[in-house]
Amino acid sequence: MKKIIFSLLFVVGFSFISVAQDHKVDWQTDYDKAVKKAKKQDKPILLFFTGSDWCGPCKMLVSDFFESKKFAKIAKESLIIYEADFPRNKDLLTQKKRKKNYYLSTMYDVSSYPTIVIIDKNGNEIARKKSYNLMRDPSYHFQFLKKALNKI
Repeated sequence: MKKIIFSLLFVVGFSFISVAQDHKVDWQTDYDKAVKKAKKQDKPILLFFTGSDWCGPCKMLVSDFFESKKFAKIAKESLIIYEADFPRNKDLLTQKKRKKNYYLSTMYDVSSYPTIVIIDKNGNEIARKKSYNLMRDPSYHFQFLKKALNKI
């Protein structure tokens, strides 16, 4: 009886792990590599400008939108994803990545967080969405994403 229960728990445990991994997004950690990947796969790049360790709306957007199964599916099929983070804790990023993120924020004129900028594989801006509502309703972001991807 113990073997059956253990086996059942083992199978159920692995089922939850595989379900959780179904909506994992492949965040690019190097912008230059993200651009190369976008060109190779002929996909646009979604730049997510955030303050990951201090921005409340950014954290809610990650939880409600970026970590959703729906977003993972869209991203896997249609996007290259890059996070341009501006944390208060400077130890969270290398100096090289901080400089690159600052460069991107000035290049795309980002002054508030969260901001999503979608660019084509050549760096031309396609669409932009600022902020996140306190009602925690990501439907506006999904509509934005749908419109932006239809422009391509």
